[in-house]
Amino acid sequence: MKRIRMMMCVVMALMFGIACVAQADAISDAKARRKARRAEVTAIVKAGQAEEGNDGYLVAKGDLPEAKAAVVKAENTDRRVGYEAIAKANGKTVAEVGKQAAAIHKRRQAKP
Repeated sequence: MKRIRMMMCVVMALMFGIACVAQADAISDAKARRKARRAEVTAIVKAGQAEEGNDGYLVAKGDLPEAKAAVVKAENTDRRVGYEAIAKANGKTVAEVGKQAAAIHKRRQAKP
């Protein structure tokens, strides 16, 4: 009986470890993708084709070409991955983290 209990503990610890590693990979992958598309996102925002929403996500303005719409969608998807990780680590909701991020993005854009 002790042996079975010990094996179950080991299996649970391994599963938990694998889940943590997978989440860390997803977060670092999302960061890398955001970094790779940063210039594209900046150009879209500066061109007035998208703007920072109050919820921390990009909002397309007008009729956005399909390629640029895909960039906006991918950016928002990766932002959500980051917001979820930050929310989980700090005991907040994703919406709260998004609003804080929106304030930061807007401050950065306001700088000359």
